[in-house]
Amino acid sequence: MTVATTLASSAFLPTLFAQEGAPNPAPAGSGAFGAVMMIFVFLIAMWLLFVLPSKSRDKQAKKLIDSIKINDKVLTYGGVIGEVYSIDKDQGEITLRVDDANNVKIRFALSSVYFVYNKDAAKEAAKKSSK
Repeated sequence: MTVATTLASSAFLPTLFAQEGAPNPAPAGSGAFGAVMMIFVFLIAMWLLFVLPSKSRDKQAKKLIDSIKINDKVLTYGGVIGEVYSIDKDQGEITLRVDDANNVKIRFALSSVYFVYNKDAAKEAAKKSSK
């Protein structure tokens, strides 16, 4: 007797391939709904993580650029500190005076301004922190 006939004649094989004990299959379409819901949740999460913070940053940058005045001291993203000599908002440019002794002026993109040193705001912040 060979191994195949021994396995076929045993009572083990019919129970191995029996379909009665198998769980009921999921209804058709339930997997598609779950996939669509997962994609929807993923898109909402990406919107919350990337779009909302960038909109907030854009608003803050616009507010910063609108607050710049001539003779303000500013810091650029490149690390250059200078005094605002002129602003051309139509062209999107700002000219900074970086050396008073030699009257050195450098032109930058208006969007390169990172921080405005405002003496009045610094004084107000010091008053609030001391209270």
